[in-house]
Amino acid sequence: MATGSIGKKLQSEITCFVCLEYFVQPVTLECGHNFCHACIVKHWGQISNQTICPQCRVSVPRLKFKPNGQLANVVQLIRQLSDQAKQMTRTSKTCQGHEPAILSFCKDDLVPFCIHCDGSQEHQTHDVISVAQAAEEYKDQFLRCIESLRKEKEVVMEHLSDTDKKSQGLFQLVEAEKKKVMDGFNHLRQRVLEQNTFWLAKVEEVKTEITLETNDQMAIISKELFVLDYIIQDMVEKCDQPVLEFLENVGSVLERYKKKKKFENPGVFPPKIKHEIWGLQDFSAFLPGAVKQFEKTLESGYQMKKQNENTTLEPDPTQEKRLRLGEACQDP
Repeated sequence: MATGSIGKKLQSEITCFVCLEYFVQPVTLECGHNFCHACIVKHWGQISNQTICPQCRVSVPRLKFKPNGQLANVVQLIRQLSDQAKQMTRTSKTCQGHEPAILSFCKDDLVPFCIHCDGSQEHQTHDVISVAQAAEEYKDQFLRCIESLRKEKEVVMEHLSDTDKKSQGLFQLVEAEKKKVMDGFNHLRQRVLEQNTFWLAKVEEVKTEITLETNDQMAIISKELFVLDYIIQDMVEKCDQPVLEFLENVGSVLERYKKKKKFENPGVFPPKIKHEIWGLQDFSAFLPGAVKQFEKTLESGYQMKKQNENTTLEPDPTQEKRLRLGEACQDP
């Protein structure tokens, strides 16, 4: 039994997954599986432009398969051993004690036997025919089985092709939804960038207004300081003069002092600037809440959709229609 199991395993290792026959010109795909060269080329030609390993369903490059010479040699050796085993079986079946042996075939036990041997007594009540007739009958049966298997294989291939088409249709639907998601987020990103640009420009505008107002006020203050410095310097120099020289123009100096207007502080910025700053503060305070609300809206919408899919027993007719449309796009 162990020998038979090993034999079956060995036979499965040298059998092509597509044609179910021993390998002929075996080639190895990148996934590691082997196929007849003609079988894999024909299989890929029947399915689609996408090349998938028929055995593990992994996508592999179309032209990247290598001839497996060692496997071809192993197949050839096993063929030779099989032929030798069949020859030995036929020889052992021939009766050594009776020449020529007269062989018949027992349909109940499914074994050939010599009618002159003692063992032939076991088959007296069985359904017995000649070996030639048995070979013809079972060959016919084998041919019918082969024909049936080939028809079944055609059905399986049709299912394989149909599965591939449906898979492509589903991939197209997913890609279409991916494009919608990307377009939606690109639009959202664009709107965010526009708002970002608008509000940053607003900030720069307020900063410019502050700078201009500051420059105007600084110019007024600088002018006032210049006048004060001039009068102070003039009076200090006068104080350092001799008495008679000091008293000569003392009236004009005092007159300049008296005529100088009292400085009025211009340091109050226009209310417009404060209102614009308050607007920026309101927006910056609103922004985190808006972002959080947006995140909650996306998350709650997704969770609600997921919950509906898990609780409903009836398929969404609109979704089914979209799936059928996607599959129809695959039909030639």
